[in-house]
Amino acid sequence: MTAEAREVYDTVIVGGGPAGLGAALYLGRSCRRVALVDSGDARNMAAGVMHNVVTNDGVTIADYRARARAELSRYTVEFLDDEVTRVAPEGERIVTTTRGAGTLTSRTVIYAAGVRSRLPEVPGLAELWGKGVFECPYCHAYEVRGGSFGVYGGSVPGECLAATLTAWTSSITYLSDGRRLPEEERGRLDAAGVPVVADAVLGVAAHPDGVEVKLGDGRSLALTALFLHLETEPRVAPLRPWLTAEDLASVQTDERGRTSLPRLYVAGDLGRTMQQAAMAAASGGLAAMSVNADLVREDRPGALFDLPPAAH
Repeated sequence: MTAEAREVYDTVIVGGGPAGLGAALYLGRSCRRVALVDSGDARNMAAGVMHNVVTNDGVTIADYRARARAELSRYTVEFLDDEVTRVAPEGERIVTTTRGAGTLTSRTVIYAAGVRSRLPEVPGLAELWGKGVFECPYCHAYEVRGGSFGVYGGSVPGECLAATLTAWTSSITYLSDGRRLPEEERGRLDAAGVPVVADAVLGVAAHPDGVEVKLGDGRSLALTALFLHLETEPRVAPLRPWLTAEDLASVQTDERGRTSLPRLYVAGDLGRTMQQAAMAAASGGLAAMSVNADLVREDRPGALFDLPPAAH
């Protein structure tokens, strides 16, 4: 379909992960005309599977997305496998520009493009990401429960992560990568019974039992899995210069995804929700209800309260 042939959408959704798909489902069932644009490079693809989503625990991410799209095909939801390069207001509409399909004009936009993870510059870490090196214990620790875990606390402190992991194993080693630990961080590790290895981490490699960590003093540690907290980068480049804040969470004005930027809503990892698939999907539903309520209010002034009633 050409850009000229497209009518104005009620909503364009940027991002086709759990948040975007959840929003599309709510809006499709609200008889709204929706376009969902997905670049296909979500940060959880390396994990291969997803957990903690009822009826979908352990399903592959690819299968989850495919089945979600199949379910959405009965509604007025159009899918575009494309990259969004620009999102900006034009009068009372928002124009979303894509690299391949041209421009999409809509009354609202739900931005659910997520974040990018920034791995520490430790040799071998990127190659093992999602294959022995993980971030979320709730997503990955069960499959390696009872094993020997390492927690990398070099660039982003992870003492709380180390303490949390004691629910899955009693064998945890904290790797500070040569960083001197503040007293509070050391105290939490001591309270959790987690020993600290202070040597520099030179690299990680695959090991028959999981992951091998090479240390600066010449030793190697064989671990079942390595966990770490990551710094993240919000994927908001297409919103510049409309968005002048660092991220969308800082301009989110309520828990239902509204933002201070007119007609722009946020869902998923870019918002205030915890970065989990089930919670991202729920935030997509909340943003969609906000969109629908706000459009009803716009089309029929006085028909609704200032905020939509809670769902029943």
